[in-house]
Amino acid sequence: GAVVAYLSLSPVSAGVYAALNVAGLTALVGSRIYDDVPQVPTYPCVWYEVLERDVRGFGTGGLPEVELRVHTFSTYAGMKEAQAINAKVIELLRDQAVTVSGYTQAGRVFYDETIPFAEELINGVKVRELVSQFRIYVEE
Repeated sequence: GAVVAYLSLSPVSAGVYAALNVAGLTALVGSRIYDDVPQVPTYPCVWYEVLERDVRGFGTGGLPEVELRVHTFSTYAGMKEAQAINAKVIELLRDQAVTVSGYTQAGRVFYDETIPFAEELINGVKVRELVSQFRIYVEE
């Protein structure tokens, strides 16, 4: 029978990386698309994280709702660079199918919101950050 995966985060993460690691985004951030930010990152860069909760309701099997947060970091003065990168992230993910090994995606990627963080210090470097939140539903 089918292998029950129990946790979709790793295959979802791989699918998100594949969706983001394309010329339209690498032209803006190079290869700096991370699921784990380096200790001393080079900017601009994109970091994404996935969180899961099961929303199946009654019955058996799993229907994980995966919350995807994509962080865009920039040291550019003002939000222009971060907004351009973030707009590309939204274009690449919103209403798209993502390949999730071992799962069937239910619907498309839902885009919820983008939250700006004007200035923050990361290891002494002043950066601007945008966080875009998405939801991906996958079926076991």
